[in-house]
Amino acid sequence: MKKFFNNMEERFVFPIGRRSWQILSLLGLIVLSLSVLYFVVNSTPTSRENVSVSKAEVIGDKVDTASTVVESKTAICSDQDYKIWLDTLKKDLPNSEWVKLGDSTEPYLEYVKDEYGSYIQDSEGNFQSYEKRDFTPNPMAIPNVLEAIYTSKGFDSSSYCEKIEIIKALHFLNKKTEKNFLEKEGIYYYGSGIAELPSTNLIILEKSFVLKTAIELSDKKISNLDDLNEAWRYIRYISTNSVSDKHVDLAITTIKAHSELKKKEYPSNKYFDIAEMVFNSNLKIEDLSSAIEDFNKEIAFYDTNDLYNSLRKFLKLYEEKVERAEEKKEMKRIEKSLHRTQSLTYAAGAFLAIVAIASILLLFSIQSLLKNHVGKKPE
Repeated sequence: MKKFFNNMEERFVFPIGRRSWQILSLLGLIVLSLSVLYFVVNSTPTSRENVSVSKAEVIGDKVDTASTVVESKTAICSDQDYKIWLDTLKKDLPNSEWVKLGDSTEPYLEYVKDEYGSYIQDSEGNFQSYEKRDFTPNPMAIPNVLEAIYTSKGFDSSSYCEKIEIIKALHFLNKKTEKNFLEKEGIYYYGSGIAELPSTNLIILEKSFVLKTAIELSDKKISNLDDLNEAWRYIRYISTNSVSDKHVDLAITTIKAHSELKKKEYPSNKYFDIAEMVFNSNLKIEDLSSAIEDFNKEIAFYDTNDLYNSLRKFLKLYEEKVERAEEKKEMKRIEKSLHRTQSLTYAAGAFLAIVAIASILLLFSIQSLLKNHVGKKPE
C-alpha cells in the first residue's frame, strides 16, 4: 500500500513542475478576476435602444426590421380670504346683480299633514290649513349663481378654500371675455358649465386656453355664444380626459411647426384633430416627446403626404418599435441574469482551483524542506 501511494505521488502529483502549478494558480486568479468583472458588468441597469421612424417606413406603413436603428401642505383659508376674492369678482361684474337675491311669492294656503301624509281635520271636520309664502331665488343674482355651483360640488359653509378656487376660475374666464357679453350672458354660462364639470379648476382652464390660443393662432376674447362654445370645447375635453401639461406642450410644438411652414396643405381649422391624436397616444411621455421631435423635423414632408394620416402612422410605427425595443431590453435583462449566474459559477470554480493549487504548492514546499533536511543528514 505504501508503495502504491509513493508511485501515485511521483506519477500524478509531482511530475508537473512547481513552476507549472504557479502558472496554473495565476490563471486561476485571472479567471476569478474576470468572473467578478463579468458579474459587475451584467449587474448594470439594462437600457433600451433609441427608437426612430423613417419617412420610408411612414410611406410604407410598415416597420423596417432589416435596418438598425414635493409634499403638498394643506391650505387653510378663512372667511376673510373668501371675502377678498369675492370682492375681486364684484370688480369683474360691477353692473351685475349682487343685492336682490330673490322675492317671496304671493301667499297661498297649505294644508296640514300628519307624519303619515294624511290631511289633518279639526273637531268640526274641516281640513286644517295655514298661509304660506315661498322664496323664489333670482337666477340673475351672482350670489345665487355661486351658490348653485357650491351646491353641485357639495361644499358646505366651511369650504372656503374650495369656494375660492371656484372664484379664481371664474375670474380667469372673466378676463378672457368681452365685458358686455360677460355680464349679459357669459357669467351665467360659466356658472352652469363649471357646475356640470366637476374637475374644472384654474389649472385646467389655463391649460385649455393655452391650447386654444395655439390652435386658433389667436388670443382674442370671447364675445359671443359661438366663441364661448368653441372655448368650452377645449375646456370640456381637457376636463374629461387625462391630458398633462407635457401632452399639451407636445401638441402645440407640432401645430406651431406646421403653422410656420411657408406652404401648407393641411388646414389650420383641423389642428384640434392633430392635438387630439397626440393626447390619445399610448406612448409614455418620454417616448412621445422623442417621437414628436422626430416627426416635426420632417413636418414639411409629412404635410405634403397628408399630415393627419402621416402622424397617425408615425405614432403607430413608433409605438410598435418601442414595443420591440422593450422586448429586446427584457431579453438583455434575462441574458444578464444568466451571465451573472455563470460568472458566479466560474468564480467559485476558479477559487476552488486556486485553493487546490495552493495546497499542491504547499506540498511542494514541504517536499522541498524534507529533501533538504534528509540531504543534510550525517552519513
